[in-house]
Amino acid sequence: MGVLALLVIAALVVGAVLLGGLLGRSAEAGPAAPTTAPAAEPGPDPSTAPPTTAAPTTPAPTPVPSTAPPSTAAPTASSAATAQPSSTPGDTCGPSAVTLRAETDRESYAPGETPVLYLLVSNESDTPCTVNVGTSQMEFVLTLDDERVFSSTDCQDGSQDLEMTIEPGGEERATFEWARNRTVPGCEAVGEEAAEGTYSLVTRLGARSSDPVTFTLS
Repeated sequence: MGVLALLVIAALVVGAVLLGGLLGRSAEAGPAAPTTAPAAEPGPDPSTAPPTTAAPTTPAPTPVPSTAPPSTAAPTASSAATAQPSSTPGDTCGPSAVTLRAETDRESYAPGETPVLYLLVSNESDTPCTVNVGTSQMEFVLTLDDERVFSSTDCQDGSQDLEMTIEPGGEERATFEWARNRTVPGCEAVGEEAAEGTYSLVTRLGARSSDPVTFTLS
């Protein structure tokens, strides 16, 4: 009995010594370092990073409307009047209904430039007027200092009647390019060109005459 008690006491002493040794080594070694994942490197501070600029975009092109003028057919005499050849001249409207006007394409002409002369017939009435606008009735007359210099009828090779019906408010135009030449009745030869100066143009159509207009040759 006493021997058993001694053995128990001895076992307790040995256990206490072993437990104290283990505790001492654990205290000397210190607490185990915690295992942690390596910290990620800090990124740039969003507050200090330069702002991100998106690449500029190109707007869709805007179609440009064409500036070319629309194609139109050249006006014809039938659009304003109906032309009918006639062997006899005849007007259906009086002088107050049909008026005559003279014009030129420019007010002055340099040497070598050709004056373009116009005879314009207008219907000022409220009804259609039939007018003989043939070369048998038409004349362009130019004077310089009251001297007759040129007439389109002096050297005219034949003539004809041409009746045209001009609608109310309508107008017809005859064009003549003057070659800066001089003429006399009977178409006798005149060996000199028209001189420089201020010319007066009068147009005639049968018994009608226009007011004079002036232009300058240099």
